[in-house]
Amino acid sequence: MKSYKIKKLNKTVSLDYPIEKIEGFKYVPKIKFHGDINEILIVDKELIDGLILASFDKKYKKILEYYLSALGDDESSSGDKLMLALDELARLRNIIIKKYQKTLSKKMQDKLLKKIKILENEIRIKVIDYKIIKEQERTTVEEKSHSR
Repeated sequence: MKSYKIKKLNKTVSLDYPIEKIEGFKYVPKIKFHGDINEILIVDKELIDGLILASFDKKYKKILEYYLSALGDDESSSGDKLMLALDELARLRNIIIKKYQKTLSKKMQDKLLKKIKILENEIRIKVIDYKIIKEQERTTVEEKSHSR
């Protein structure tokens, strides 16, 4: 990944064409640089992919933690955590498709969506298994309650 250094320029800068016409990724830094910089427009595709990938990885790891904690928990709360992880994956997919479609490279977008799809399929399998186990428990309880 490339690294960049921002230097402070003079207050007067002339541009050849308006910034609104430049396609790029608007990045709002968390650290304010002396109150002068509110947002940065990034045009380099590699840098955009790196920033979005870093943000994606944070959210993906959080969803993965939901999934792994659901596997380790007792049966009563694991279904809720699996559904929460599935909802978060759907939200993350919508962000990738709608928000970053223009700025993210096609290769990186396919890679991120593939990671989401793999985890989503795994969670769906676990949800189905969870529902089958609950149904089996319900039928055994009903059979025991009807016998005398």
